[in-house]
Amino acid sequence: MTGSGELPEDAVAGGGAGAAVPVRDAHPAASSSAGIEGGAGEAPAEVAGVAGAHKATGAAGATGAAKATRPAAGVSGAAGMTGAAGAAGTTGAAGAARTAAGLARACHPGPTAAVTTLVAALVAVAGWGPAGTALTALAVLTGQLSVGWCNDVVDAARDAAAGRTSKPIVAGLVSVRTVRVAAFAALAACMPLSLACGLVAGTTHLVAVAAAWVYNLRLKGTAASWVPYAVGFGAVPVFVTTGTPGHALPVSLPVSLPVSPPAWWAVLAAALLGCAAHLGNVLPDIETDVATGVRGWPQRLGPARVRLVLPLPLLAASALLVVAPPGPAGPARWLALAGVAVCAAGGLLLARRVPMAPFAAAIGAAGIDVLLLAATPGVVTGG
Repeated sequence: MTGSGELPEDAVAGGGAGAAVPVRDAHPAASSSAGIEGGAGEAPAEVAGVAGAHKATGAAGATGAAKATRPAAGVSGAAGMTGAAGAAGTTGAAGAARTAAGLARACHPGPTAAVTTLVAALVAVAGWGPAGTALTALAVLTGQLSVGWCNDVVDAARDAAAGRTSKPIVAGLVSVRTVRVAAFAALAACMPLSLACGLVAGTTHLVAVAAAWVYNLRLKGTAASWVPYAVGFGAVPVFVTTGTPGHALPVSLPVSLPVSPPAWWAVLAAALLGCAAHLGNVLPDIETDVATGVRGWPQRLGPARVRLVLPLPLLAASALLVVAPPGPAGPARWLALAGVAVCAAGGLLLARRVPMAPFAAAIGAAGIDVLLLAATPGVVTGG
């Protein structure tokens, strides 16, 4: 990705912007003119008719008769205007639906839904209650929407050059300008929603969202591309700990008030899951990315090495969650570790035939680890 993020909109799927513009009637001026003339013709017809009745001239009478028919033309003009307005309304509705579909695809719906669901599930199990869980889901959702839309805007020119017609901007479903506006609107909504979860928790979430924007705008093409993922995922235990009902701070209070920190091993495990998610998410596009100049961490490793490396952070994160918490690891923890191993192996074996299998495996492992995090007291009380 480029650092500026500014792209020439007419160079990327120019038809996308035009698709949202209603198609106007073929002869709107003529129809409107007829309508106006028809309405104005009524009065002259009456005058001419009077002249004809008084037999001023035969021609005047004829003129009155002729002009008496003009109201019909006015009705026709009005009907023409109504038809044009109806056609424009229909086209406008179709354009709006097309734009909405493009935005839905441009937000990266899979990762957005997965991250929102996992974090919401974690805070629900941690005891935030229905209202807190709903608030968390909205905050995380708006943050993820902003990140996904930002990513597609920054990558639009590169996607077009690579012929990625599956991308909605390249396909002409939505314009760069529309996606950019949506990204900033979602980011603006994310700020108050995050802070409503508690000042420390909200700030933590906003730092994670900011890290994702930095990835899009700057770090994606560098060897440090893994850092925003590690920061974003590692922030989850901090968010849960500082935002639970017993620890949440109102926005009006200073940041310096004490809160219980999360366990170090929980933060490290979550950061490792972030690295795995980064590898799995990029793996299907590595060859295309390299061809268009993207040289992030996964691209530098190459597809073969990424497939071999990907299971390592998944297993390391799960092992931490099994052995690091105080007390002996029970059968449930070891069973969870076995489940993560199955996910990692499945993603590795299916990677060549199913490009998204490694990312799906990472999400599956993350789901198991979320259960481990939620079931371990040290996550929400410190350790």
